[in-house]
Amino acid sequence: MKKLRRGVCAAFAAALFFAAPAQAQTSSISAYSSGSSQASGMATSLVESGIGFRFVNVDGMVRPYTVVLPRGYNPFQSYPVIIGFGGVHHTAGRTRSYQRLEHAAAGRAIVVYPQGMNNSWGGAPYAKTSMNSDIRFIRAVIGNLGSMHKIDKKRVYAAGLSNGGGMALALACHAPDLVAGVAGVAGAYYEQTVTNCAPGKVKTLLMHADNDDVVHYNGGSRNGTPYRAVPDVYASFSKRNGDAARTELHTVKGGGHTWFPDATGRVVRFFLD
Repeated sequence: MKKLRRGVCAAFAAALFFAAPAQAQTSSISAYSSGSSQASGMATSLVESGIGFRFVNVDGMVRPYTVVLPRGYNPFQSYPVIIGFGGVHHTAGRTRSYQRLEHAAAGRAIVVYPQGMNNSWGGAPYAKTSMNSDIRFIRAVIGNLGSMHKIDKKRVYAAGLSNGGGMALALACHAPDLVAGVAGVAGAYYEQTVTNCAPGKVKTLLMHADNDDVVHYNGGSRNGTPYRAVPDVYASFSKRNGDAARTELHTVKGGGHTWFPDATGRVVRFFLD
């Protein structure tokens, strides 16, 4: 998708279009920004079908996210929000295909899958955007979502795999006012994502395999950049949260580097139950 100049109108930046072929996306956005009746029809389709794409303008760029409304969506009901971040190289669509957070939420939450810049998230050495820019992106997503739906901003949660797990914990560390809970699955916790945290307490779940050969349980280095050991991250978040917010570590025996089979259910229960 092309970057747009600063000053793009708010309606354009927040444009909503339904799942359409790539070649149709530009015309769909244009129709919405011009205020045509097609925009109203697309918004109605989202409510009826439960899934669509939206855009926000952040740092001079228009960035997309996928939104999945709960089954039996009631526009007068306030819903918590669950954000799903994928690993490096994973599109929002691929992330949704294995996380399937909306299925475990079973109608209790609105689920969002943001699209990382070049399929990566800030804080990692290979990222094409900064951690702070990605945090601003997520703030804009929540703001945009709240302008269209009733959401409980005190119940916004974020989970992620690998690079996305690092992004989820970066929200808890650097934007604790934005999220009530986070979960990292096989997370890559590069130093800047989990240090120099802002004051705040956010319940945190870590899931990591003891034999992870990509992001080692006891720390290591990738792409010339060190990342933190999982027990160290758990200890620092546990100390920060104290008795005010739960901090849990689930060590998977022999699970490898993946979104574990029970991760979706465990994550959603940790957030919503």
